[in-house]
Amino acid sequence: MLLMKTKKLLWVIALLSFIILGESLSINAIPTTINQEKPTPALFNIGTVYINITVSKTAFEPAVFTVKESATVNLTVESIDVGHTFEIPEYAIAETVPANGTVNVVFEATKLGNFTYSSVNSTATGTMIVEEAYVAGLPRPEDVTIIFDFKHNSNSEAIKDKYSTAFNWTRDNGFQAFINLGQELSEPTLQGNDILIIFEPNVNFTDVELHDIAQFIEDGGSLIIGGSVATAETNTYKLTEPFGVGFSNATARYINSTNPDPIGVNNTLAEFTISSFTFEHPILIEDQYVPLTNELVSHIRYTGTILEYNASEALPELGKENLTETGNLVDTYTFLTGNNSIFADVDGDFTVDENETIGTNNTLIVLAETASNARICMIGSADLFNNSMIGRYPVNDAFFQRTLQWIAKMYAVIQNEQFAVSSYSLKRGEPLLTSVFFFTQNRTTTTNISATIRVWRLALVERSFELTAVNNSYYNCSIDTQNIRRGTFEFEAIAHKRGLGYNITVRYTVEIYPSEPEPLPVPVIYIITFGLSAVIGIVAIAFFSKSLFQKQKIGQEPEEGTEAKAKKAKQKEKAEEVDLEEYET
Repeated sequence: MLLMKTKKLLWVIALLSFIILGESLSINAIPTTINQEKPTPALFNIGTVYINITVSKTAFEPAVFTVKESATVNLTVESIDVGHTFEIPEYAIAETVPANGTVNVVFEATKLGNFTYSSVNSTATGTMIVEEAYVAGLPRPEDVTIIFDFKHNSNSEAIKDKYSTAFNWTRDNGFQAFINLGQELSEPTLQGNDILIIFEPNVNFTDVELHDIAQFIEDGGSLIIGGSVATAETNTYKLTEPFGVGFSNATARYINSTNPDPIGVNNTLAEFTISSFTFEHPILIEDQYVPLTNELVSHIRYTGTILEYNASEALPELGKENLTETGNLVDTYTFLTGNNSIFADVDGDFTVDENETIGTNNTLIVLAETASNARICMIGSADLFNNSMIGRYPVNDAFFQRTLQWIAKMYAVIQNEQFAVSSYSLKRGEPLLTSVFFFTQNRTTTTNISATIRVWRLALVERSFELTAVNNSYYNCSIDTQNIRRGTFEFEAIAHKRGLGYNITVRYTVEIYPSEPEPLPVPVIYIITFGLSAVIGIVAIAFFSKSLFQKQKIGQEPEEGTEAKAKKAKQKEKAEEVDLEEYET
């Protein structure tokens, strides 16, 4: 009886729990409000800094100002009483300020430290602070480890000497740089390095090397690779084919306009100046502050082989520019191409043949950026950076320096802060508000950044929503959750701009509930009826089983009685025999 009561109680509890659960799905989580008036973050700025200073007999205003190293300081000093001087001895500044007048001083902040400015007619002084120009949160040279690989050239010692100027520059400027002449480029060799540089490979890479270098890039390591005429005969292309790049044995040559035309006549130059850049890349433009290099790159002195490039041949999971397509994003693009004066000398006869291409189809340099924070520079000819080219052409030296620092993510990097969602749980159909700041490290202008909210479920991007730029740094989005299924999702913001790479925020986990209790597939009364029927059926089966068992037991009793009677008969017969024997006796 107790067991039966317990079973009934359990059924009642289960039914009540089901009803309560259904009602709870209609409860809405209270969203948090996003403050739409967040201030624009204080951003790093380099270039010309304009500062106004007033001086009197008793005070400088401001008494302290700060600039970054290498900034151009444009000072306007104004006297508000008598005539003054304005002096900063360490910068050889000694100017006269007329009474109630102004003087303008322009100089470059090339020295680090605290510097006092003063006037002979003022009892007060002020302080100019010149800070290091490195950007907080971005690598400094001592944070970057580089491995120069010359093992994959059959004459590794000679190649090492040929590119010693480039290597020495990295060491002289504080990078952790090493040369590899004999070690396989497998995981143990690559581990701990940030940048891999390969010049003029003419020896095949092993399968292990190909796999581990690809993994190195996938993990965020960067690559500079420059070919030669012999590179096309190796399997080096397997390193670059995910980016649609291969190496050609055709040499880029310049058609000498002073000895024009005829096809078949040697009228070409093997070395030439080229400036056919495809767009204003951070490596080139002035408003990108490069910590170690002030020189700009307006052209390149080129010599050597070209690349084979076809963006459509990039692997599907790598060739997507759309931020919503895949989790493994890569943007690959041409950086420098030929022009109408450049042709690809396939047969090496220094003459323009009819089957040899002229113009922008001849690709010289291709760059790539990945969402895993890797950057890749692929050059048809590594000779751009050999001792002779860097030594004779300062522009090539500047190009190497700026490219290396771009590869190292020391500048031209998108950063983010204050990514927020308005609620961690809400009903489907209610808007989820998101906001984030995306900015570059050296200027507030971040126009043309593509910003997207990606919605992850079970490790796959299920939805995506475009973010809207409210100002130069602030982006927000109201996400329509109507078509998002109920369940647990992860939300992240991702930004990209060609040349500045990718930036991905942290992920927020958000629970999406139904907008109202989801209807059951059949009416509740049917479910209750079914449950009761099942219980009754189970009880009936139990009674039937018990009845059957009892019948079987009763059916066995006659057999047991017959045996007992037989036994008693034998015992009686035996007793009678005993009695007969006793009687006869």
